[in-house]
Amino acid sequence: MEVKLRINHHHSKTVTIADVCPNCKKPTNPHLISSDYISLDNSRNSVVATFRCLGCKHFWVEEFIATERHINSQTIYNIEHLEVIPKLPSDIPISEDVELVSPTGKQIYVQALKAEHERLDHIAGIGYRKALEFFVKDFSILTNSEDEEKIKDMPLKQVIDKYINDDDLKTFALASAYIGNDEGHFYRKNPDKDFTHLKKYLHGVIYYMEKRLMFLDAQELVNRSKKS
Repeated sequence: MEVKLRINHHHSKTVTIADVCPNCKKPTNPHLISSDYISLDNSRNSVVATFRCLGCKHFWVEEFIATERHINSQTIYNIEHLEVIPKLPSDIPISEDVELVSPTGKQIYVQALKAEHERLDHIAGIGYRKALEFFVKDFSILTNSEDEEKIKDMPLKQVIDKYINDDDLKTFALASAYIGNDEGHFYRKNPDKDFTHLKKYLHGVIYYMEKRLMFLDAQELVNRSKKS
């Protein structure tokens, strides 16, 4: 869909937006509610337009950057459509150390959290189970790098049994795995537990991962100091 937006005090430009509502995901001929611009610097303006879907009646915002250029005494404007992807927050602090070890684990966790916030309970549980697998396997690979390929192919419970030596971490990881498996199957072996318990136990996994990573860092410092 094409729509004309004012990009500065003197000029308007035609821009193209998708004819699918980002809220209901259905084709629409959206209604332009308002648009405005603000100056970023001497040659660039930020242009913002608010649209309303004629189907679901919800609103959304499109953003553009209008850049002024001068070529052969002529003034032209380049319009860049910005794809703004919000950074999903975590409901618990996940340290930089854990994120460095398992960046995908954190990404999956916050996506599962978003599904939970949108009341997609059945999807959230599977997401937390997948996050658990990445956290556990990435941590196990860090501490047993020689077995990396073996760890990647092993079932999660076998990885926990063989490579997680900390008793507290192992207990939380196993409990999370048991409930996580229930989330992905028709029959629940633990009907008194649901994804909220999985999430709590997963928090325990992350907490003890952080403690273990701090210990390994401190241990490396102590061993290095002994040699000097």
